[in-house]
Amino acid sequence: MLTIHLRRSLFEPRQVRRATLTALLFLAFSNGSYAQSKLQLVNLPGSQITLTNGKKILRFDVSTPDDLHQAKVTVSVFPYDSDGKLMPAPLASYERTISNMQGGKAIEVGVATPRSGLFRVDAILKAPDGETLDKTASTLAVVTKRDEVGPSDFGVVTHFAQGGTPPSVLLPLVKQAGFSWIRDELYWEAIEKRPGVFNFPARYDAYLAACKRLGISPLVVLDYGNATAYPTLFSKSNFPQSPEARKRFSDYVDAVVARYGGTVKHWEVWNEPDFSKISYAAYSSLLKDTFSAVKRVSPDASVISCGGGGAGGGPGGDCLVAMIKEGSLNDQDGFSVHPYMPPNTPERGYQATGAPIDFVSVPTVWPYLKELTAQHVKSDGRPLQVWVTEMGWPVNPKDPGQGEATQASNLVRTYLLSRRYGAVRVLFWYDFVDDGTDINNIEHNFGLLRHDLTPKPAFVAASVLSSTVGTRNWAKALVDANNVKAYQYGTDDPVIAGWTTDGKEGMASIHLPAGKYIQRDWQGVDTPLTITAQSFDWRVGPIPRYLIPDRQ
Repeated sequence: MLTIHLRRSLFEPRQVRRATLTALLFLAFSNGSYAQSKLQLVNLPGSQITLTNGKKILRFDVSTPDDLHQAKVTVSVFPYDSDGKLMPAPLASYERTISNMQGGKAIEVGVATPRSGLFRVDAILKAPDGETLDKTASTLAVVTKRDEVGPSDFGVVTHFAQGGTPPSVLLPLVKQAGFSWIRDELYWEAIEKRPGVFNFPARYDAYLAACKRLGISPLVVLDYGNATAYPTLFSKSNFPQSPEARKRFSDYVDAVVARYGGTVKHWEVWNEPDFSKISYAAYSSLLKDTFSAVKRVSPDASVISCGGGGAGGGPGGDCLVAMIKEGSLNDQDGFSVHPYMPPNTPERGYQATGAPIDFVSVPTVWPYLKELTAQHVKSDGRPLQVWVTEMGWPVNPKDPGQGEATQASNLVRTYLLSRRYGAVRVLFWYDFVDDGTDINNIEHNFGLLRHDLTPKPAFVAASVLSSTVGTRNWAKALVDANNVKAYQYGTDDPVIAGWTTDGKEGMASIHLPAGKYIQRDWQGVDTPLTITAQSFDWRVGPIPRYLIPDRQ
């Protein structure tokens, strides 16, 4: 495998040394006497995301038979184009010969990255006779450094409660990707293993302390039953159904909010309750008890209901409507939905059945939920906030057109559309890191980073979106056709985002003041552009591009 040690990293050396070394994609070729030859990657997790272009040091561990002294390693660096496609020709190739080297030693190769963006690195180990012994592939990204967290409506789902990559490694990457929020959990069963005894895992303290240090806001889910401490209460259901079970859950909430209430100001009640098995009345009772428990300890905290639940991820507000009928309108500060749409696009979505909206898409769901909350205001006069606490597209080789470039385009377009309709408090992308390595398992492939923390196009696209559009509000539509969009964000310092919705390139005919502009693609690559007439035909593609007035 290919090992990449980058001398410029997001992390301090001490932090990097703590990281667990992981392996990358591995493709083995075993032939004859060279069956034991391997090209191995042992790079530090996250080190393939850097903040400056130029020379990068790639370190390869090579294992060959002792007598194979003239084997060669060839490293090629490939760029991506403005539509997220891998270019067929490498920027450069680098070759090293393994001379008089015992097996298991390492070599270093310096490669150059001339600009910002994403690059694929291919490495091949060949015998002196030209036979391929092993090969591996990876990616590296060059992105603009961020000193501040991203916009207040950009969030991403993490899994620190489940262990895995330390927050000291992962959270700086979350910040670099342009997110200001994470959504994670604090499992009841992990905290109270014996009745009435609350012990908090070190990993819980660590990720929330790191959030506070980096200025990242956590939305924490309070969830799941506790058969470990209370086997009788949860013998038939993992949900607190009885008054006694709800009382024990409230004690857990008290303990959690007392410990973390200074850092966590937003709490979500449960994750994706299955209302085909859990009655709305039972959930309403738990919501009321949890709301009271949170407010008793932390009066300024917010409680988010529904946990994204409801039919089809709740895009029709099923759970909220039920909570209103159950008398729980005032026992929440907002509610959440999980309106997944793969493999459909965020603009068109899919046709709904038996729902108050005909299609589930961003342009239909967001306005509907905004109107629904306007019709049901709390007794204190405050409207409920709408939260999208999970939404994402996987990289899915089983579905034509659901590749890495499509994931990147859907991410950027979803956040741009969400800002355009102005209904959602925070939108959380699911999720930040792939949950596994099986390319045929959809659940393993929602991440912006692969399981080994190497970047996908979506990571780079998210970082560029956040730094380019920033906090600018949606101003107006320059083009709003079925297949082509061109939206302006901001007025005094505008940024225009343009894209197509049908997977093809197209023209957006827009009217702009004549002058000099900068066109920026998803990788952050800037191209000077001069507009000489007010009517301008702008060529755009599936991954949004940006037009920025050149004020220099």
